[in-house]
Amino acid sequence: MGIITDIEDAIISLAAARLGSTVRKIETLPGGWTMETLKRALQFAPGVYVAFLGAKPGSVDGYFDGRFSVYMVSKGASETSRRRGNQRVIGAYDMIERLLPYLHVLDVEEIGSAMVSGVDNLFRDAMFELGGTVYAINLTMPHMPLDYEPDISGLADFVLWHGEAYDEGGIDAGDDPLIIGEQKLNQ
Repeated sequence: MGIITDIEDAIISLAAARLGSTVRKIETLPGGWTMETLKRALQFAPGVYVAFLGAKPGSVDGYFDGRFSVYMVSKGASETSRRRGNQRVIGAYDMIERLLPYLHVLDVEEIGSAMVSGVDNLFRDAMFELGGTVYAINLTMPHMPLDYEPDISGLADFVLWHGEAYDEGGIDAGDDPLIIGEQKLNQ
């Protein structure tokens, strides 16, 4: 795989080892946290989600400082139980305390060591109404060597583009697409 994938996988493996069966889901996200993401995540709470948020040029040519976030999601009848947990379910504080010390010294073989750059409480009033709490542990992976050539020999040729367009909410409602387009590409 690639460097970003290897870092995400290392974070996921650490979370699985430290949290075990106390969470229902540990997976990656395609981007930062949104209310729509929360609505989906609450269906599987408590859970941990990892996102690559981007990179900026590092202090050495050919290297970049990558930014990752590890989101801890909990739900419950009261805000206190979401944060502190109870006899039946792990809370956000417990997840942070089980992950934070290990993420700060996370070594990813042949890539580098992550550093925790902060912990954020992502609470919003709308989350309160949905019954969820989200905290983020933010990581920096300095000196990511993104000057390599990935092995793409196993990828199939891109020969057909397929796209669909829906009304807003149409996919969730099971509506048929308004437009379907396909284009054969010359190889």
